[in-house]
Amino acid sequence: MGSAALQGDLEVSGGTSMAEPAVAERWPKFRRRKVLIQPWYQLRVAATILLFIVGYSLLLGFLMFYPLQQEFAATANPDQQFWIARQVLELHKRFWPAVLVVAVLVAAQSIFVTHRVVGPAYHIQRVMEGFAAGKYEMRARLRRWDRLKELEMAANAVGEALVQREMVRRERAGRLGAALAELKAGIGGTSVPTEVQQALVKMEGILAELPEPN
Repeated sequence: MGSAALQGDLEVSGGTSMAEPAVAERWPKFRRRKVLIQPWYQLRVAATILLFIVGYSLLLGFLMFYPLQQEFAATANPDQQFWIARQVLELHKRFWPAVLVVAVLVAAQSIFVTHRVVGPAYHIQRVMEGFAAGKYEMRARLRRWDRLKELEMAANAVGEALVQREMVRRERAGRLGAALAELKAGIGGTSVPTEVQQALVKMEGILAELPEPN
């Protein structure tokens, strides 16, 4: 009987290793084809940066033009007033278009910057949803310049731990099933108390309710 149990354990262990999930290297490489992964968030960040640039530009304009206005009001020389007014007009013609161009470029650049954060976050979210669905073989694969590398490693570590726990669960379930079958075979044909029979039936029901591997 002991040798039969040992043989059953070996068979279960072999079956478990064959049923292991696919290794991480077989998971398809992650490619991101869209710049706006979460438009509502990325555009909101771009709009916020644009507002900050406009606000600081207004402050810079005040610091530039207010002293000239004070100088214009303090002098009574028409030639000097004409020169100051001309300088103010020239600054207006050059300053505000430059501010507009810089603001638009920085806001657009912020979309690409957030793309390297939002994209990885969205990808890792999909991996975690896969874990919740029992797809423990899924792994996060970020690109070279993406952010959240630490979160990628943490998610993959969770996946590895889940795979190991699933392997242990299958092995123990197999060993328990083999031991239960051996016990039933050993007491076959003998008078068994009703309580023992009910316990065996309950154990079989529990084993049958265990989820099958994906």
